[in-house]
Amino acid sequence: MRMGSFAKGQPNEPLLTGSSAESASAGDPVAAARTWAERMLCGLCLAGSVGAWATSGHLASYLWTLSASKLANPPKHDLLIVSFVLVSLAGLLLALASWRVWKPQAPQRTIAACWSPGWSGLWSLVIGGFLLINYPVPAQAHHLDKFMLGLLVVIAWSGWFLASPQGLARALNRRPVRWLDVALVNLLVFLLVGEVTVRLADPLLARSGLFGDKHTSANLKPHIPVRGTIGFSNSQGFRDRERQVKRPGAAPRVLALGDSFTWGAGVSYDEAFVTLLERGLQADAPEAEVINLGVPAWGPHEELHLLKTYGVRLQPDLVVLNFFIGNDIQNKRGDDLHLPRILIVAGQSYYVHSNGNWLHDTVGLDRWYLYHDLNYLFRVGGARVRQALTWTGEQTSSEALLGETAPLVSREQYVRGIYERSDIYLADNTRFFAQHWARTQETLLAFRDFLGERGIPLLLVIIPDHVQLDRALQMEYLAGIGQAAGRHDFYKPHRLLLAWCREQGIPTVDLLPAFEAAGSPETLYFSNDFHLTASGHRLAAQVIDPVLKAQLGALGNLKESNRP
Repeated sequence: MRMGSFAKGQPNEPLLTGSSAESASAGDPVAAARTWAERMLCGLCLAGSVGAWATSGHLASYLWTLSASKLANPPKHDLLIVSFVLVSLAGLLLALASWRVWKPQAPQRTIAACWSPGWSGLWSLVIGGFLLINYPVPAQAHHLDKFMLGLLVVIAWSGWFLASPQGLARALNRRPVRWLDVALVNLLVFLLVGEVTVRLADPLLARSGLFGDKHTSANLKPHIPVRGTIGFSNSQGFRDRERQVKRPGAAPRVLALGDSFTWGAGVSYDEAFVTLLERGLQADAPEAEVINLGVPAWGPHEELHLLKTYGVRLQPDLVVLNFFIGNDIQNKRGDDLHLPRILIVAGQSYYVHSNGNWLHDTVGLDRWYLYHDLNYLFRVGGARVRQALTWTGEQTSSEALLGETAPLVSREQYVRGIYERSDIYLADNTRFFAQHWARTQETLLAFRDFLGERGIPLLLVIIPDHVQLDRALQMEYLAGIGQAAGRHDFYKPHRLLLAWCREQGIPTVDLLPAFEAAGSPETLYFSNDFHLTASGHRLAAQVIDPVLKAQLGALGNLKESNRP
């Protein structure tokens, strides 16, 4: 840690301590500056030590409770333990450094008196801010690595300061370190001025189209190979044929929002239920459209943003929200308490993750407009250069399979994944489930109200989870966690959602009864995966089709579009 420039020659002067130092500093500006430098460095080290010990206590508590968590892929205990050891060591070294600076006649105090308080404070602010932004609880891996790197810097500086303060002072007084000081100041000035500039210019950049050549907020890659007759995803990256924003005629237009089920993971474009629904409508109205806006790994929160920023521009007659019971109420315990924050920069939507750490969620790097603008220029510019240099007009077989097969895993991993989101299936409501259920209601109400203000009906399709239908999977899951069946109610989320939708006047299509009547869940879902097979998609389309036609018929769309 850089703690300021060392003034040459000053360490050889006698050091005044106690009342003599205070009386001398009262009439001597140099002595007063030294006293201020000593006290500031002592305070910084003490504050760092207190923060480190508080962090070690938090980490110890987190490690203690982690064993009882339901994470299918919990943070690595060894990295957390190493982090605990490092932060404890940093706390000890910083406490010793503070004590040595405070102790009269200590060489560390002599050195501290000759350092600039401004540089000491600036570097402490930078290093401390870096550590706090990457605070490791909850312990996302990419934050934990950065946090440990910052700890190593603190440990190296404090250890060197305690063992050889004169050697550290000489090192910090060398020209390269002074250049580093200048570089730090220039970097901070550039960041602050650049951020203010791009925020002020953001509306102009959004209108110019400089930072975006797509119309949607889905951030999907356009024209990637997909299985089926369309061959490639469309220009907006959706697994759908090319669509016009402006309606081509009076034929009905339906939007299908959802996650990988709507996208059609594991089946071809022609086998996906959204495609089958469109072809069913076209039997009555040849120009009818069911536009697939499915985005893998998304939830209702992101889908609502897509509807607001892009979907509503397509002027749909009806919006179908495909809601997967398995993870649209509750996803993974490690990250689903904090929804991604949606940041719109220069007209582009960015889904920046949140972890509950206020500093990270407020001033983290991905909250900076400058970061996203520069990243976009480098990413898009570099991609275009690479494409120009390497494009052959063909895609490799690995690229052709990207996103086209169901993400099959081992049986053990699949069952553990159920445990990770199992609160929705517990007979007794937990506090954790209550939080997620309340959030789900809030999001669905936002869907209903947004569309209602525009006179667009909402149809909610409820897609059941594999474990709800497969009794053998239920028994295997319960045996794996050592719990009795009486503690679980696999129909609970359906009952709650259906009853709530009736109360709120939201039309629903529940696929569960038809899937149960099929009597063979192994033909409807992939093995070791909750996505639907081609048979599952066909059955879903058969159930949704008459309801969809009835809804459009009530609006008069099918009749009007079929007139000569």
